[in-house]
Amino acid sequence: MQDGYDWGRLNLQSVTEDDTYTDFMNTAELAGREFDAEKWNVKLLDAQTRQVYIDTAEGDDKLKVLSEEEKVLPIPRRPQWTGLTAEQLREEENKNFLEWRRSLASIQEDYDCVVTPYEKNLEFWRQLWRVIERSDLVIQIVDSRHPLLFRSEDLEKYVKEVSGLKKNLVLINKADFLTEEQRIAWAEYLTKEEINFAFFSAIAEEDVESDDDEKSKEGAEDKPDEESDDEEKPIEVDEEGTEDTTCQEQNTTQAVSKTDVLTSDQLVDLFRSHKRFDSEDITVGFIGYPNVGKSSTINKLLSSKKVKVSETPGKTKHFQTLVLEDDITLCDCPGLVMPSICNSKAGMVLQGILPIDQLRDHVPVITLLLTFIPPHVLESKYGLVLPREDGVHAQLSSELLLGAYGTLRGFMTSGGRPDQSRAARIILKDYVSGKLLFCEAPPGVDQARFHEHKMEIRRIFKDDADQQTEARRLQQVRRTKTEEVDGNFFAGMSLGAHVKGSKKLGGRFSDKNKSKKKTRIVYKDLDPKRHGHV
Repeated sequence: MQDGYDWGRLNLQSVTEDDTYTDFMNTAELAGREFDAEKWNVKLLDAQTRQVYIDTAEGDDKLKVLSEEEKVLPIPRRPQWTGLTAEQLREEENKNFLEWRRSLASIQEDYDCVVTPYEKNLEFWRQLWRVIERSDLVIQIVDSRHPLLFRSEDLEKYVKEVSGLKKNLVLINKADFLTEEQRIAWAEYLTKEEINFAFFSAIAEEDVESDDDEKSKEGAEDKPDEESDDEEKPIEVDEEGTEDTTCQEQNTTQAVSKTDVLTSDQLVDLFRSHKRFDSEDITVGFIGYPNVGKSSTINKLLSSKKVKVSETPGKTKHFQTLVLEDDITLCDCPGLVMPSICNSKAGMVLQGILPIDQLRDHVPVITLLLTFIPPHVLESKYGLVLPREDGVHAQLSSELLLGAYGTLRGFMTSGGRPDQSRAARIILKDYVSGKLLFCEAPPGVDQARFHEHKMEIRRIFKDDADQQTEARRLQQVRRTKTEEVDGNFFAGMSLGAHVKGSKKLGGRFSDKNKSKKKTRIVYKDLDPKRHGHV
Protein backbone atom coordinates (compact mmCIF):
# COMPACT_ATOMS: atom_id res chain seq x y z
CA MET A 1 0.00 0.00 0.00
CA GLN A 2 1.67 3.20 -1.16
CA ASP A 3 -0.28 6.23 0.03
CA GLY A 4 2.60 8.62 0.69
CA TYR A 5 3.35 7.68 4.32
CA ASP A 6 5.96 5.47 5.90
CA TRP A 7 3.90 3.85 8.66
CA GLY A 8 6.95 2.37 10.36
CA ARG A 9 8.29 5.84 11.19
CA LEU A 10 5.11 7.43 12.46
CA ASN A 11 4.37 8.21 16.09
CA LEU A 12 1.62 5.65 16.68
CA GLN A 13 1.34 6.07 20.45
CA SER A 14 -2.15 6.99 21.58
CA VAL A 15 -2.22 10.25 23.54
CA THR A 16 -5.35 11.17 25.49
CA GLU A 17 -3.78 13.19 28.32
CA ASP A 18 -0.57 15.20 28.57
CA ASP A 19 1.03 17.52 31.07
CA THR A 20 0.89 21.22 30.27
CA TYR A 21 4.51 21.48 29.11
CA THR A 22 4.30 18.51 26.72
CA ASP A 23 0.97 19.70 25.40
CA PHE A 24 2.40 23.17 24.77
CA MET A 25 5.44 21.81 22.91
CA ASN A 26 3.31 19.47 20.77
CA THR A 27 1.00 22.35 19.88
CA ALA A 28 3.99 24.53 18.96
CA GLU A 29 5.35 21.75 16.75
CA LEU A 30 2.04 21.43 14.92
CA ALA A 31 1.92 25.19 14.44
CA GLY A 32 5.49 25.19 13.07
CA ARG A 33 6.83 27.58 15.70
CA GLU A 34 10.14 27.44 17.54
CA PHE A 35 10.91 28.93 20.94
CA ASP A 36 14.39 29.88 22.13
CA ALA A 37 15.31 30.80 25.70
CA GLU A 38 16.59 34.40 25.94
CA LYS A 39 19.10 34.29 28.76
CA TRP A 40 20.94 37.57 28.16
CA ASN A 41 18.02 39.84 27.26
CA VAL A 42 17.48 41.07 30.83
CA LYS A 43 15.29 44.05 31.65
CA LEU A 44 15.25 45.81 35.04
CA LEU A 45 11.99 47.31 36.23
CA ASP A 46 11.79 50.19 38.66
CA ALA A 47 9.72 49.32 41.69
CA GLN A 48 8.28 52.86 41.93
CA THR A 49 7.04 52.98 38.34
CA ARG A 50 5.60 49.49 38.39
CA GLN A 51 1.82 49.54 38.63
CA VAL A 52 -0.53 46.65 39.32
CA TYR A 53 -4.22 46.84 38.46
CA ILE A 54 -6.67 44.54 40.19
CA ASP A 55 -10.10 44.11 38.66
CA THR A 56 -12.52 44.09 41.58
CA ALA A 57 -15.67 44.19 39.47
CA GLU A 58 -17.78 41.11 39.80
CA GLY A 59 -18.33 39.23 36.57
CA ASP A 60 -21.91 39.30 35.41
CA ASP A 61 -21.32 36.92 32.55
CA LYS A 62 -22.66 33.47 33.34
CA LEU A 63 -21.62 30.30 31.60
CA LYS A 64 -23.93 29.24 28.81
CA VAL A 65 -25.70 25.89 28.74
CA LEU A 66 -25.27 23.65 25.74
CA SER A 67 -28.30 22.54 23.79
CA GLU A 68 -28.85 18.91 22.81
CA GLU A 69 -27.47 19.54 19.30
CA GLU A 70 -24.41 21.35 20.63
CA LYS A 71 -23.60 18.46 22.97
CA VAL A 72 -22.56 16.44 19.90
CA LEU A 73 -18.92 17.50 19.67
CA PRO A 74 -17.34 17.46 16.19
CA ILE A 75 -14.41 15.36 15.04
CA PRO A 76 -11.57 16.85 12.95
CA ARG A 77 -12.08 17.02 9.19
CA ARG A 78 -9.48 16.38 6.56
CA PRO A 79 -8.90 19.42 4.31
CA GLN A 80 -9.38 19.29 0.55
CA TRP A 81 -6.22 17.70 -0.82
CA THR A 82 -6.73 18.08 -4.57
CA GLY A 83 -3.96 20.16 -6.17
CA LEU A 84 -1.74 20.13 -3.06
CA THR A 85 1.69 18.61 -2.61
CA ALA A 86 2.42 16.21 0.22
CA GLU A 87 4.09 18.93 2.29
CA GLN A 88 1.26 21.42 1.71
CA LEU A 89 -1.31 18.78 2.65
CA ARG A 90 0.51 18.03 5.88
CA GLU A 91 0.57 21.73 6.79
CA GLU A 92 -3.16 22.07 6.09
CA GLU A 93 -3.90 19.00 8.20
CA ASN A 94 -1.89 20.43 11.09
CA LYS A 95 -3.69 23.76 10.75
CA ASN A 96 -7.17 22.21 10.74
CA PHE A 97 -6.29 19.96 13.66
CA LEU A 98 -5.12 22.93 15.74
CA GLU A 99 -8.28 24.88 14.94
CA TRP A 100 -10.36 21.87 15.99
CA ARG A 101 -8.57 21.61 19.34
CA ARG A 102 -8.97 25.33 19.94
CA SER A 103 -12.70 25.06 19.24
CA LEU A 104 -13.04 22.32 21.86
CA ALA A 105 -11.09 24.43 24.36
CA SER A 106 -13.35 27.44 23.70
CA ILE A 107 -16.45 25.27 24.23
CA GLN A 108 -15.12 24.20 27.60
CA GLU A 109 -14.43 27.81 28.61
CA ASP A 110 -17.64 29.39 27.36
CA TYR A 111 -20.11 26.71 28.39
CA ASP A 112 -20.85 24.92 31.63
CA CYS A 113 -19.26 21.61 30.63
CA VAL A 114 -16.05 19.61 30.79
CA VAL A 115 -14.59 17.89 27.74
CA THR A 116 -13.36 14.41 28.59
CA PRO A 117 -9.93 13.14 27.46
CA TYR A 118 -9.78 12.47 23.72
CA GLU A 119 -7.21 11.41 21.14
CA LYS A 120 -4.63 14.19 20.66
CA ASN A 121 -2.30 12.35 18.29
CA LEU A 122 -2.92 13.58 14.75
CA GLU A 123 -1.55 10.37 13.19
CA PHE A 124 -4.51 8.39 14.54
CA TRP A 125 -6.98 10.84 12.97
CA ARG A 126 -5.08 10.65 9.66
CA GLN A 127 -5.68 6.92 9.59
CA LEU A 128 -9.37 7.45 10.35
CA TRP A 129 -9.62 9.79 7.34
CA ARG A 130 -8.04 7.19 5.07
CA VAL A 131 -10.29 4.41 6.32
CA ILE A 132 -13.38 6.52 5.61
CA GLU A 133 -12.13 7.48 2.13
CA ARG A 134 -11.42 3.85 1.23
CA SER A 135 -14.61 2.32 2.64
CA ASP A 136 -17.98 1.99 0.94
CA LEU A 137 -19.67 0.83 4.16
CA VAL A 138 -18.48 2.39 7.44
CA ILE A 139 -19.32 0.33 10.51
CA GLN A 140 -19.26 1.80 13.99
CA ILE A 141 -18.75 -1.01 16.50
CA VAL A 142 -20.32 -0.20 19.88
CA ASP A 143 -20.55 -2.06 23.17
CA SER A 144 -24.00 -3.50 23.84
CA ARG A 145 -23.84 -2.38 27.48
CA HIS A 146 -23.62 1.32 26.52
CA PRO A 147 -24.50 1.67 22.81
CA LEU A 148 -25.18 5.41 22.75
CA LEU A 149 -21.98 6.21 24.62
CA PHE A 150 -19.78 4.59 21.96
CA ARG A 151 -21.72 5.97 18.98
CA SER A 152 -20.51 9.18 17.35
CA GLU A 153 -23.22 11.06 15.47
CA ASP A 154 -20.74 13.51 13.97
CA LEU A 155 -18.76 10.61 12.49
CA GLU A 156 -21.84 9.54 10.53
CA LYS A 157 -22.24 13.11 9.28
CA TYR A 158 -18.60 13.22 8.18
CA VAL A 159 -19.01 9.96 6.24
CA LYS A 160 -21.86 11.52 4.26
CA GLU A 161 -19.79 14.69 3.75
CA VAL A 162 -17.00 12.69 2.13
CA SER A 163 -19.43 10.97 -0.24
CA GLY A 164 -23.18 10.65 -0.33
CA LEU A 165 -22.84 7.11 -1.69
CA LYS A 166 -21.15 5.84 1.48
CA LYS A 167 -23.36 4.11 4.04
CA ASN A 168 -23.28 3.84 7.83
CA LEU A 169 -24.04 0.85 10.05
CA VAL A 170 -23.98 0.56 13.85
CA LEU A 171 -22.84 -2.94 14.84
CA ILE A 172 -23.80 -3.68 18.46
CA ASN A 173 -21.06 -6.08 19.54
CA LYS A 174 -21.06 -8.27 22.69
CA ALA A 175 -24.82 -8.76 22.21
CA ASP A 176 -24.64 -11.96 24.28
CA PHE A 177 -24.72 -9.71 27.36
CA LEU A 178 -28.28 -8.65 26.44
CA THR A 179 -31.39 -10.73 26.88
CA GLU A 180 -34.00 -10.99 24.15
CA GLU A 181 -36.25 -8.45 25.91
CA GLN A 182 -33.36 -6.01 26.18
CA ARG A 183 -32.52 -6.40 22.49
CA ILE A 184 -36.17 -5.75 21.61
CA ALA A 185 -36.12 -2.53 23.66
CA TRP A 186 -32.98 -1.30 21.92
CA ALA A 187 -34.29 -2.31 18.49
CA GLU A 188 -37.46 -0.28 19.02
CA TYR A 189 -35.48 2.81 20.03
CA LEU A 190 -32.93 2.58 17.20
CA THR A 191 -35.67 1.96 14.64
CA LYS A 192 -37.54 5.00 15.92
CA GLU A 193 -34.38 7.11 15.52
CA GLU A 194 -33.85 5.74 11.98
CA ILE A 195 -30.46 4.23 12.81
CA ASN A 196 -29.19 1.30 10.74
CA PHE A 197 -28.04 -1.36 13.22
CA ALA A 198 -27.34 -5.06 13.75
CA PHE A 199 -26.52 -7.29 16.72
CA PHE A 200 -23.37 -9.43 16.77
CA SER A 201 -21.23 -11.25 19.33
CA ALA A 202 -17.69 -12.48 18.66
CA ILE A 203 -17.63 -14.40 21.96
CA ALA A 204 -20.86 -16.25 21.20
CA GLU A 205 -19.44 -17.12 17.78
CA GLU A 206 -16.45 -18.74 19.49
CA ASP A 207 -18.74 -20.88 21.64
CA VAL A 208 -20.70 -22.02 18.57
CA GLU A 209 -17.50 -22.99 16.75
CA SER A 210 -16.23 -25.00 19.73
CA ASP A 211 -19.57 -26.85 20.00
CA ASP A 212 -19.48 -27.64 16.27
CA ASP A 213 -15.97 -29.05 16.58
CA GLU A 214 -17.04 -31.35 19.42
CA LYS A 215 -20.07 -32.55 17.47
CA SER A 216 -17.96 -33.20 14.38
CA LYS A 217 -15.55 -35.32 16.43
CA GLU A 218 -18.42 -37.31 17.90
CA GLY A 219 -20.00 -37.73 14.48
CA ALA A 220 -16.73 -38.98 12.97
CA GLU A 221 -16.74 -41.93 15.37
CA ASP A 222 -20.25 -43.01 14.33
CA LYS A 223 -19.76 -42.27 10.65
CA PRO A 224 -19.20 -45.88 9.38
CA ASP A 225 -22.53 -47.05 10.78
CA GLU A 226 -24.37 -44.07 9.39
CA GLU A 227 -22.93 -44.56 5.89
CA SER A 228 -24.33 -48.07 5.68
CA ASP A 229 -27.75 -46.79 6.66
CA ASP A 230 -27.61 -43.95 4.16
CA GLU A 231 -26.89 -46.32 1.31
CA GLU A 232 -30.13 -48.18 1.94
CA LYS A 233 -32.27 -45.00 2.03
CA PRO A 234 -33.62 -44.01 -1.40
CA ILE A 235 -33.75 -40.39 -2.49
CA GLU A 236 -37.26 -39.04 -2.83
CA VAL A 237 -37.99 -37.85 -6.35
CA ASP A 238 -41.17 -36.19 -7.57
CA GLU A 239 -43.02 -36.88 -10.81
CA GLU A 240 -40.85 -34.49 -12.83
CA GLY A 241 -37.70 -36.27 -11.73
CA THR A 242 -36.27 -33.50 -9.46
CA GLU A 243 -35.07 -34.08 -5.93
CA ASP A 244 -37.14 -32.87 -2.97
CA THR A 245 -35.11 -29.92 -1.59
CA THR A 246 -37.91 -27.91 -0.04
CA CYS A 247 -36.65 -28.54 3.49
CA GLN A 248 -33.17 -27.28 2.62
CA GLU A 249 -34.52 -24.14 0.98
CA GLN A 250 -36.65 -23.36 4.02
CA ASN A 251 -33.63 -23.64 6.31
CA THR A 252 -31.41 -21.43 4.16
CA THR A 253 -34.01 -18.76 3.49
CA GLN A 254 -35.16 -18.17 7.03
CA ALA A 255 -35.90 -14.51 7.66
CA VAL A 256 -33.45 -12.82 9.99
CA SER A 257 -35.07 -10.54 12.56
CA LYS A 258 -33.51 -7.24 13.61
CA THR A 259 -33.33 -8.51 17.20
CA ASP A 260 -31.40 -11.68 16.32
CA VAL A 261 -27.70 -11.99 17.08
CA LEU A 262 -26.16 -12.49 13.64
CA THR A 263 -23.67 -15.20 12.83
CA SER A 264 -20.57 -14.59 10.73
CA ASP A 265 -22.25 -15.81 7.54
CA GLN A 266 -25.31 -13.67 8.15
CA LEU A 267 -23.11 -10.65 8.79
CA VAL A 268 -21.29 -11.20 5.49
CA ASP A 269 -24.66 -11.38 3.73
CA LEU A 270 -25.58 -8.09 5.40
CA PHE A 271 -22.42 -6.52 3.95
CA ARG A 272 -23.38 -7.71 0.47
CA SER A 273 -26.87 -6.26 0.83
CA HIS A 274 -25.32 -2.76 0.86
CA LYS A 275 -23.95 -3.17 -2.67
CA ARG A 276 -25.35 -0.92 -5.34
CA PHE A 277 -25.10 -3.72 -7.92
CA ASP A 278 -24.09 -7.39 -7.75
CA SER A 279 -20.74 -7.13 -9.53
CA GLU A 280 -19.46 -4.33 -7.27
CA ASP A 281 -16.53 -4.94 -4.92
CA ILE A 282 -17.26 -3.46 -1.52
CA THR A 283 -14.81 -2.25 1.15
CA VAL A 284 -16.03 -2.38 4.76
CA GLY A 285 -14.34 -0.14 7.31
CA PHE A 286 -14.46 -0.85 11.06
CA ILE A 287 -14.30 2.18 13.36
CA GLY A 288 -14.89 2.53 17.07
CA TYR A 289 -13.54 3.21 20.53
CA PRO A 290 -10.74 1.11 21.99
CA ASN A 291 -11.72 -2.25 23.47
CA VAL A 292 -15.12 -2.56 21.75
CA GLY A 293 -14.10 -5.66 19.78
CA LYS A 294 -13.13 -4.45 16.30
CA SER A 295 -10.22 -6.85 15.90
CA SER A 296 -12.17 -9.74 17.46
CA THR A 297 -15.02 -9.22 15.01
CA ILE A 298 -12.63 -9.26 12.05
CA ASN A 299 -10.98 -12.44 13.34
CA LYS A 300 -14.35 -14.18 13.55
CA LEU A 301 -15.21 -13.13 10.02
CA LEU A 302 -11.88 -14.40 8.73
CA SER A 303 -12.15 -17.60 10.81
CA SER A 304 -8.49 -17.23 11.73
CA LYS A 305 -6.37 -14.90 13.81
CA LYS A 306 -5.15 -12.21 11.42
CA VAL A 307 -5.40 -9.19 13.76
CA LYS A 308 -3.81 -8.87 17.19
CA VAL A 309 -6.32 -8.90 20.04
CA SER A 310 -5.85 -7.70 23.61
CA GLU A 311 -7.97 -6.61 26.58
CA THR A 312 -5.78 -3.51 26.91
CA PRO A 313 -7.27 -0.59 24.93
CA GLY A 314 -5.24 0.56 21.93
CA LYS A 315 -3.70 -2.73 20.78
CA THR A 316 -4.18 -1.89 17.07
CA LYS A 317 -1.64 0.81 16.12
CA HIS A 318 -2.31 1.34 12.39
CA PHE A 319 -5.08 0.46 9.99
CA GLN A 320 -4.79 -2.63 7.80
CA THR A 321 -6.76 -4.04 4.90
CA LEU A 322 -7.74 -7.72 4.76
CA VAL A 323 -9.46 -9.60 1.95
CA LEU A 324 -12.49 -11.47 3.28
CA GLU A 325 -13.81 -12.77 -0.04
CA ASP A 326 -13.41 -11.95 -3.70
CA ASP A 327 -15.89 -9.07 -3.47
CA ILE A 328 -15.44 -7.97 0.18
CA THR A 329 -12.40 -6.26 1.70
CA LEU A 330 -12.18 -5.39 5.40
CA CYS A 331 -10.35 -2.34 6.74
CA ASP A 332 -9.50 -2.19 10.46
CA CYS A 333 -8.91 1.24 12.03
CA PRO A 334 -7.13 1.85 15.35
CA GLY A 335 -9.37 2.64 18.29
CA LEU A 336 -10.07 6.35 18.63
CA VAL A 337 -11.31 8.13 21.76
CA MET A 338 -13.83 10.67 20.51
CA PRO A 339 -14.39 13.94 22.39
CA SER A 340 -17.42 13.91 24.65
CA ILE A 341 -19.03 15.98 27.39
CA CYS A 342 -21.59 13.38 28.50
CA ASN A 343 -19.01 11.23 30.24
CA SER A 344 -16.35 11.47 32.92
CA LYS A 345 -12.82 10.14 33.22
CA ALA A 346 -13.95 7.62 35.83
CA GLY A 347 -16.68 6.44 33.45
CA MET A 348 -14.19 6.08 30.60
CA VAL A 349 -11.98 3.84 32.75
CA LEU A 350 -14.99 1.82 33.91
CA GLN A 351 -16.18 1.30 30.32
CA GLY A 352 -12.76 0.10 29.14
CA ILE A 353 -11.89 3.17 27.06
CA LEU A 354 -8.85 4.16 29.14
CA PRO A 355 -6.37 1.53 30.39
CA ILE A 356 -6.97 0.28 33.94
CA ASP A 357 -3.29 -0.47 34.58
CA GLN A 358 -2.46 3.23 34.15
CA LEU A 359 -5.06 4.29 36.73
CA ARG A 360 -3.69 6.38 39.58
CA ASP A 361 -6.77 7.22 41.63
CA HIS A 362 -9.13 4.27 41.99
CA VAL A 363 -11.61 5.82 44.44
CA PRO A 364 -13.80 7.73 41.90
CA VAL A 365 -13.99 4.71 39.57
CA ILE A 366 -14.96 2.24 42.33
CA THR A 367 -17.48 4.75 43.69
CA LEU A 368 -19.08 4.95 40.24
CA LEU A 369 -19.10 1.14 39.98
CA LEU A 370 -21.01 0.89 43.27
CA THR A 371 -23.82 2.96 41.72
CA PHE A 372 -24.25 0.28 39.03
CA ILE A 373 -23.62 -2.96 40.95
CA PRO A 374 -25.63 -3.61 44.17
CA PRO A 375 -23.88 -5.09 47.25
CA HIS A 376 -25.60 -8.49 47.07
CA VAL A 377 -24.11 -9.07 43.60
CA LEU A 378 -20.61 -8.39 44.94
CA GLU A 379 -21.26 -10.78 47.83
CA SER A 380 -22.41 -13.61 45.58
CA LYS A 381 -19.62 -13.01 43.04
CA TYR A 382 -16.64 -12.84 45.39
CA GLY A 383 -17.96 -14.56 48.53
CA LEU A 384 -17.77 -11.35 50.56
CA VAL A 385 -19.72 -10.51 53.71
CA LEU A 386 -20.48 -6.79 53.66
CA PRO A 387 -21.78 -4.85 56.70
CA ARG A 388 -25.52 -4.65 57.31
CA GLU A 389 -27.81 -2.50 59.39
CA ASP A 390 -31.11 -4.04 60.53
CA GLY A 391 -30.79 -6.78 57.94
CA VAL A 392 -30.22 -4.31 55.08
CA HIS A 393 -26.87 -3.55 53.44
CA ALA A 394 -25.32 -0.40 54.81
CA GLN A 395 -24.06 2.43 52.64
CA LEU A 396 -21.10 0.84 50.88
CA SER A 397 -17.95 2.84 50.19
CA SER A 398 -14.92 2.03 48.09
CA GLU A 399 -12.77 1.60 51.20
CA LEU A 400 -15.14 -0.99 52.72
CA LEU A 401 -15.41 -2.99 49.50
CA LEU A 402 -11.70 -3.00 48.66
CA GLY A 403 -10.72 -3.70 52.27
CA ALA A 404 -13.02 -6.73 52.42
CA TYR A 405 -11.87 -8.07 49.04
CA GLY A 406 -8.18 -7.49 49.80
CA THR A 407 -8.50 -9.28 53.15
CA LEU A 408 -10.34 -12.23 51.59
CA ARG A 409 -7.74 -12.66 48.82
CA GLY A 410 -4.76 -11.93 51.06
CA PHE A 411 -3.67 -8.76 49.22
CA MET A 412 -1.68 -6.90 51.89
CA THR A 413 0.76 -4.01 51.82
CA SER A 414 4.05 -3.91 53.69
CA GLY A 415 2.27 -2.15 56.56
CA GLY A 416 -0.19 -4.99 57.04
CA ARG A 417 -3.16 -3.17 55.51
CA PRO A 418 -5.30 -4.46 52.59
CA ASP A 419 -3.86 -3.52 49.19
CA GLN A 420 -6.81 -1.52 47.87
CA SER A 421 -5.13 -0.53 44.60
CA ARG A 422 -4.55 -4.15 43.58
CA ALA A 423 -8.06 -5.15 44.62
CA ALA A 424 -9.52 -2.25 42.63
CA ARG A 425 -7.72 -3.29 39.41
CA ILE A 426 -9.08 -6.85 39.63
CA ILE A 427 -12.67 -5.72 40.28
CA LEU A 428 -12.54 -3.16 37.47
CA LYS A 429 -11.21 -5.72 34.99
CA ASP A 430 -14.07 -8.04 35.96
CA TYR A 431 -16.53 -5.25 35.18
CA VAL A 432 -14.94 -4.47 31.82
CA SER A 433 -14.93 -8.14 30.82
CA GLY A 434 -18.61 -8.53 31.74
CA LYS A 435 -18.25 -10.71 34.84
CA LEU A 436 -19.94 -7.88 36.74
CA LEU A 437 -22.73 -7.03 34.33
CA PHE A 438 -24.65 -3.79 33.99
CA CYS A 439 -26.55 -2.87 30.81
CA GLU A 440 -27.79 0.66 30.18
CA ALA A 441 -31.42 1.11 29.23
CA PRO A 442 -32.54 3.06 26.13
CA PRO A 443 -33.87 6.59 26.68
CA GLY A 444 -37.42 6.50 27.96
CA VAL A 445 -37.13 3.02 29.52
CA ASP A 446 -37.01 2.44 33.28
CA GLN A 447 -33.50 1.33 34.21
CA ALA A 448 -34.64 -0.69 37.25
CA ARG A 449 -36.98 -2.79 35.10
CA PHE A 450 -34.60 -3.01 32.15
CA HIS A 451 -31.78 -4.67 34.13
CA GLU A 452 -32.66 -6.50 37.32
CA HIS A 453 -29.93 -8.00 39.50
CA LYS A 454 -31.07 -11.35 40.84
CA MET A 455 -30.46 -12.25 44.45
CA GLU A 456 -27.95 -15.10 44.74
CA ILE A 457 -26.68 -16.51 48.03
CA ARG A 458 -23.19 -17.97 47.91
CA ARG A 459 -22.29 -18.32 51.61
CA ILE A 460 -24.69 -19.64 54.28
CA PHE A 461 -24.14 -18.97 58.00
CA LYS A 462 -25.65 -20.67 61.03
CA ASP A 463 -26.88 -17.45 62.60
CA ASP A 464 -26.49 -13.68 62.40
CA ALA A 465 -23.66 -13.69 64.94
CA ASP A 466 -21.42 -15.76 62.66
CA GLN A 467 -22.23 -13.47 59.73
CA GLN A 468 -21.35 -10.36 61.75
CA THR A 469 -18.11 -11.97 62.91
CA GLU A 470 -17.09 -12.74 59.32
CA ALA A 471 -18.00 -9.21 58.25
CA ARG A 472 -15.85 -7.73 61.01
CA ARG A 473 -12.96 -10.00 60.02
CA LEU A 474 -13.05 -8.86 56.40
CA GLN A 475 -13.27 -5.22 57.47
CA GLN A 476 -10.23 -5.61 59.75
CA VAL A 477 -12.38 -4.90 62.82
CA ARG A 478 -11.01 -6.95 65.72
CA ARG A 479 -13.48 -5.85 68.41
CA THR A 480 -17.19 -5.13 68.53
CA LYS A 481 -18.54 -1.68 69.34
CA THR A 482 -19.26 -2.70 72.94
CA GLU A 483 -15.73 -3.99 73.44
CA GLU A 484 -14.28 -0.84 71.91
CA VAL A 485 -16.34 1.47 74.16
CA ASP A 486 -15.43 -0.51 77.28
CA GLY A 487 -11.78 -0.51 76.32
CA ASN A 488 -11.71 3.24 75.84
CA PHE A 489 -13.51 3.80 79.17
CA PHE A 490 -11.24 1.62 81.29
CA ALA A 491 -8.03 2.57 79.50
CA GLY A 492 -7.40 5.59 81.74
CA MET A 493 -8.06 3.78 85.04
CA SER A 494 -5.31 2.19 87.15
CA LEU A 495 -6.18 -1.45 87.67
CA GLY A 496 -2.97 -2.46 89.48
CA ALA A 497 -2.79 -3.67 93.12
CA HIS A 498 -2.00 -1.15 95.90
CA VAL A 499 1.37 -2.04 97.56
CA LYS A 500 2.60 -0.52 100.80
CA GLY A 501 5.97 1.11 100.62
CA SER A 502 7.88 3.32 98.26
CA LYS A 503 6.98 3.30 94.62
CA LYS A 504 9.39 1.56 92.32
CA LEU A 505 11.26 4.01 90.18
CA GLY A 506 11.14 3.68 86.45
CA GLY A 507 13.74 4.29 83.85
CA ARG A 508 17.42 3.74 84.28
CA PHE A 509 17.31 4.33 88.08
CA SER A 510 15.34 1.15 88.73
CA ASP A 511 18.19 -1.21 87.87
CA LYS A 512 21.19 0.69 89.26
CA ASN A 513 21.78 -1.77 92.14
CA LYS A 514 21.52 -4.95 90.09
CA SER A 515 25.26 -5.12 89.47
CA LYS A 516 26.04 -4.85 93.20
CA LYS A 517 23.46 -7.48 94.08
CA LYS A 518 24.88 -9.89 91.48
CA THR A 519 28.40 -9.40 92.85
CA ARG A 520 27.26 -10.20 96.41
CA ILE A 521 25.61 -13.42 95.24
CA VAL A 522 28.64 -14.61 93.29
CA TYR A 523 31.18 -13.67 95.96
CA LYS A 524 29.09 -14.34 99.06
CA ASP A 525 32.13 -15.40 101.06
CA LEU A 526 33.58 -11.92 100.73
CA ASP A 527 30.37 -10.11 101.72
CA PRO A 528 31.01 -8.38 105.08
CA LYS A 529 27.30 -8.38 105.94
CA ARG A 530 27.17 -12.17 105.99
CA HIS A 531 30.01 -12.34 108.56
CA GLY A 532 28.63 -9.69 110.88
CA HIS A 533 31.35 -7.15 110.26
CA VAL A 534 28.89 -4.44 109.36
